[in-house]
Amino acid sequence: MNSITNLLDLEDTDIEITDIQIQGQTKTLTLSTPPVPHFCPSCGFRMYSRGIKKRTINHPILQDNYSLVLILKQRRWRCTNPECLYDTSESFKFVNRQRQTTNATDMLIVDAYRNLLETSVSIAKKFHVSDSHAHDVFNRYVKLDRLTLTDAISIDEVFLDMDEHCKYALVIQDFHTGDPIDLLRSRRSNVTDPYFTSIPTEERFAVKYLISDMYNPYISYVEKYFSNAVSVVDSFHIIQWITRMIDNYIRQLLKKFRQRDREYQEKLSLKQQVPVSLPPSDEVYLLQKYRWLILCNQLNIRYHTDPRMDPHFHALMNTYDYEDALFRMYGMHLYLSTINLSGR
Repeated sequence: MNSITNLLDLEDTDIEITDIQIQGQTKTLTLSTPPVPHFCPSCGFRMYSRGIKKRTINHPILQDNYSLVLILKQRRWRCTNPECLYDTSESFKFVNRQRQTTNATDMLIVDAYRNLLETSVSIAKKFHVSDSHAHDVFNRYVKLDRLTLTDAISIDEVFLDMDEHCKYALVIQDFHTGDPIDLLRSRRSNVTDPYFTSIPTEERFAVKYLISDMYNPYISYVEKYFSNAVSVVDSFHIIQWITRMIDNYIRQLLKKFRQRDREYQEKLSLKQQVPVSLPPSDEVYLLQKYRWLILCNQLNIRYHTDPRMDPHFHALMNTYDYEDALFRMYGMHLYLSTINLSGR
């Protein structure tokens, strides 16, 4: 009994738990207060009881792994002065009037928003409230004022599904420290335009660098909002773009070598008048199996120095041998391409 009273944070010391019912994993508590004389706060006349009204309240905190439902037995009081007839009901401090959940629910709703994977809809479903109520509770207790823009800011999106029209929220960070400056519910222009234009002009003009990925709307922010800034694409996306271009070139090169091998095989089959099946050429073998040595960050490559028998070359080779053969073949092709382009 004491643990339940402490759990509910019952500030009313005269509250009594008159009944406990357990059905499945739900524990239903009936709470009441002993009758005490009431006097009208308006005229001072004595009030009389008009009976007891039962009120069902959900409490989101588990008690011994049981979910709690509270039934409040509230007396209704009316003034005996016929000219006043003031009417009221008993109240409990742990729940506000016209609420179907205890005050602890607000605290838990705010805490649930700490998980970025949660949405207002999922949080509302968990605590049996509407999504608009969950959002209002967050705005009521959490103050998220925008921080001042620095001379170098980063712009990026994150998948949060906070807006019904756009699943990507916009994150603004201080590039120097990585601290968040602000979070917009959507990256769409109908949200970003009024937001950035509302920032004082002198603050926006103090921004010197705007770091982002290659998303064109982010790059256009410089012309639209930060006229004194330079648009900078972050190094991660630059390296990613270069790696993608190299990979595309290797794929094209592999396609050419495969086409060359097919033509040679068809020519040889026609000459010998029997179908000929040839193993992959050295170029196809290397590009198909070891092109990751070109694309991968060298710091992440685990080189093995002990030679192993290679089934294609029929020789003992280690990672350095494959890398050397690959780059020699790759460099030779680039050299031949340069000669062809120069017309020599």
